[in-house]
Amino acid sequence: MNILFVTQFFYPENFRINDLAVRLMQKGHSVTVLTGIPNYPRGDFYEGYGLFGKRYELMDGVRIVRVPVIPRKRGFAFLSLNYLSFIISGCLKALFMKVDDFDIIYAFGTSPITQALPALVVKKRTGCRVILNVQDLWPDNVTAITGLKNPFCLFWLGEMVDFIYNRCDLILGTSKSFVRAIKSRHFLKEKRKVTFWPQYSVVERSLEKRRDLLKEGVFHVVFTGNVGQGQGLDTAIRAAKLLKKKYEGRLCFDIVGDGRHREALEKLARELSVLGNKPDVYDGTGMVVFHGSFPEEEIPAILNTADAALLILKDDDIFKRTIPAKLQTYLACACPVVACAKGETRKIIEDNGIGICSREAFPSDLADAVEKMMCEGEKGRRLMSQRALRLSKEMFDADALISELEYYMERLS
Repeated sequence: MNILFVTQFFYPENFRINDLAVRLMQKGHSVTVLTGIPNYPRGDFYEGYGLFGKRYELMDGVRIVRVPVIPRKRGFAFLSLNYLSFIISGCLKALFMKVDDFDIIYAFGTSPITQALPALVVKKRTGCRVILNVQDLWPDNVTAITGLKNPFCLFWLGEMVDFIYNRCDLILGTSKSFVRAIKSRHFLKEKRKVTFWPQYSVVERSLEKRRDLLKEGVFHVVFTGNVGQGQGLDTAIRAAKLLKKKYEGRLCFDIVGDGRHREALEKLARELSVLGNKPDVYDGTGMVVFHGSFPEEEIPAILNTADAALLILKDDDIFKRTIPAKLQTYLACACPVVACAKGETRKIIEDNGIGICSREAFPSDLADAVEKMMCEGEKGRRLMSQRALRLSKEMFDADALISELEYYMERLS
């Protein structure tokens, strides 16, 4: 098949869509990606990229077509312009690019869901079917992250969501709760086209250790991923403050990743006197260390060195329906999980005995959960590790899920 991917985020930005495109290419399909200029998560264009260069690239056989966008920078205004610029330039490109050869269109529906609009433009021109992979529920996600409650804005967003859902031919929800929520939309005309297709881990377990980062003899709770406002890492920093008197020098929260919220979090950790004074190797000082970003292929070795992985979801209905992609990474790397989570994620963790969930998303409750994980001992955490790896293979196997996606694509095309 000749497949068109439509996604605002793609290589060298670190998203799972990169791996999917390469895997489909390796299975004999032709893949073209319509995307923007890379600038996620820090907000500036990557080195070598800009508004007037690198419009076409090849990555492992995948053809990349880039459209100009306004970089994210800092603040809500620039972020909004970044999203809007991709929609406009993506739709314009979709109007004029050569599209006759495509068999199917795959839209990667991160926030905002309006990123799917260029895919619908191509569908209008060619009649190709569109598969939409929904990563965030709108407008619910907007309300949860920004606190927006203006009824006029929410009505308009709801109308846009229904417009997109009704014109896509297959909608993939990343959790069963997502599927139920999408099907429950009153103006969705065809409920049967919504199905469950979870994310898979793009990394596998490593047996290597990264003692150059995580000191032996210290209990390391490691977070990996985007350091954004929605990750709730301020809760971890405040939990570190509560645990400092008892565990300083014996416990560390390690933040592996980068993002728009990192500077604010470092400032908070400094104000609470829990910031480690070395960004690279923990020396026993402080309780929180920001390590920055690492290549994706190095994450398994870091998680294999960790005693537990950290996952925090805000206490909101939208996040109760979410299975965050980092959970699949933690499972594939056989890492026990300390989580502030409710709903579907909590059920997965507790039903399968792969970690410990706090009662609520409060610093005191997270601190209690970390202490419980420490009390499990190496034997208890080893059992959690084995269960995590087993669950990863049973529920989130990459080969099985990609074969299922191929079946959907072939059936629609």
